[in-house]
Amino acid sequence: MSKPFHLNLWGATLKACEERNVPSDLAEKAAVIIASDDAGQPNLGRTPEDQEIIKQVLPYLQSGGKQ
Repeated sequence: MSKPFHLNLWGATLKACEERNVPSDLAEKAAVIIASDDAGQPNLGRTPEDQEIIKQVLPYLQSGGKQ
């Protein structure tokens, strides 16, 4: 069974990252990860690598783009 992919969530995540000056390669990776989250899985189905990418994006989102 393949992972879900929510196109609207991908777009919203990418937009939020762009508005907060997340580097584009990191924003794209984060958007794909978030759009593929599976609420029925531990850690939303994220790998340790996925979790690390999200950790890298969070400071940008929390600072409102003032990185």
